[in-house]
Amino acid sequence: MATGLEAVRYAASQARVRGLYSRLLDDATWGSLVRSESLQAALSLLRSTHYADAIAAEEQTGALNLERLERRLQSRAAENNFRALRLTRGAVRQVIFVWWQHYELENLKAVFRGVDLGLSPEQIEHLLVPLGAHASLPWDALIHESSVSGLVDRLQGTHFINPLRNAYPAYERRRSLFPFEIALDIRYYRDLAAAITDLGGEDRADARRVFGTWLDILNILWAYRHREYYHLSAEEIVNYTLWHTGRTDTSLIREIALGADPRYVVDRVFGPGRVDVSELAKFGDRAKQLPALETALYRHWRGLARRQMGGYPFTLGAIIGYLVIEEIEVRDVVMLLEAKRMNWGPDLIQEHLVRSRE
Repeated sequence: MATGLEAVRYAASQARVRGLYSRLLDDATWGSLVRSESLQAALSLLRSTHYADAIAAEEQTGALNLERLERRLQSRAAENNFRALRLTRGAVRQVIFVWWQHYELENLKAVFRGVDLGLSPEQIEHLLVPLGAHASLPWDALIHESSVSGLVDRLQGTHFINPLRNAYPAYERRRSLFPFEIALDIRYYRDLAAAITDLGGEDRADARRVFGTWLDILNILWAYRHREYYHLSAEEIVNYTLWHTGRTDTSLIREIALGADPRYVVDRVFGPGRVDVSELAKFGDRAKQLPALETALYRHWRGLARRQMGGYPFTLGAIIGYLVIEEIEVRDVVMLLEAKRMNWGPDLIQEHLVRSRE
C-alpha cells in the first residue's frame, strides 16, 4: 500500500484513471447492446457513448470496417495507458511502459505477416494500431522492408534480434512465420516478467496478481494451442512456452502436451472452483473446447482486474486493473459488432463475451 509522498503520487494518477474508468460502458448499456436487433442498432447505441468519435472517424473513410475500428479503439486504449504512465515513476513507470509495449509486439507481428505476404508499405501500415509519437521501433523503415530476412536485419540493435535469428532456421524449414511470432511473444513476455520482479513490496504483489496471472493464462493457452492446432511434439511445446510463470512450470506444460484435461489444469493452477470452466463440458473434442477455455480464463482475469480497480485506490493494482478492463472492453465491443453483423442472437453473443452477465 502506498503511503506518504508515494500516495500523493498515486492520487494524481488515480484521479486520471478514475475519470477514464467512469467512461467505460455500464451494465445497462451492455444489456441494450446485446439485445439490439442489428449491427446498425448496436452502432447507434455506441454513438451515445465515448466510442462515438472513433465510429465517426471510421465512417468518414467510407463503409465502416470493423477491423479498422478495432485498431482505432486499441489506439485509444494505448494512449490511455500512456496517460497513466506519465504520472508514475521508477520501476512502476517501467512496468506500465513494458505493458504498453504489447501493442508494439502485435504491430511487429503484423509487419512480419505483411512483408511475408508481399504487401505494400501502405497496406501494412493499415494493419497497425496507431501509436503516434510513443513508438519505440523504427516503423517506417520496417514497413518498407521487402523481405523477411531484411526485416530481421533491420531489427539489429533491438532486444528482439537474438530470438529472431535463432528462429530463422525454423522459419526457412517450415516456410511459416509461426517460429518468429512465438520468439517475439516469448521475448516480450519475459521482459514483462522481469519488470514485475523489479518492483518491490505491494507494487510487485499487485503486478503479479494482474499481469502475472496473464502470464499464467498465456502459458496454458499456448500449450493447448500448440498441441491441438499445430500438433507439436511435447518437446516443441515446452520450448515454445514461457517455461515457468508464477503458477506454471515445465512439468505442467509437459502434462498439457501429453493430453491433460483443461479442467484439471485450471483447477491445479488457480485452485479448485476458482475459474468457471463448466462450459467446456459441452464439447467432447479438445480442440473445440479451447475457445470456451480462453473465454473462461479471460473472465477470471477480468474479475481480478475489477477487484483491483475497486480496492484501495492509491495502489498500482488500481491503475493496471483499469488498463486491463479497458482493453477487454475493446475486445468485447468488436466481438459484439462482428456478432451483430452475422445476426447472432443475444444468448450466443453472451457466450462469447468476456464480460459476463453482472
